[in-house]
Amino acid sequence: MTSMNKLLATFLLTIIISPALTLSSLAQDTSEDTKVELNQISCRELLKMPGKDKELTFIFFHGFMTAKKNQMVIDRIALREATDKITDYCINNPDSMLMTAFEEYR
Repeated sequence: MTSMNKLLATFLLTIIISPALTLSSLAQDTSEDTKVELNQISCRELLKMPGKDKELTFIFFHGFMTAKKNQMVIDRIALREATDKITDYCINNPDSMLMTAFEEYR
């Protein structure tokens, strides 16, 4: 399998599996609002996420920005560098919105 196919397969698998991973937490507390406004997630919220949740959030937002820019080719090194810049931005600006960081550095 080519590198691009592996990346695409990983991305799609993440989108399919991530809701299943959170089903147990949703089943425990049905009073929680299940909708997420992407432009309302703060950098602080990202920084406080457990490792796997943070990783999945980065994957989702990178995918979102890739689709938003109608990109069919991605540069893995550039994505890694953008992730580092977004993380640094969030550390320095925890009250900023995560979408703002992605729009700036992605």
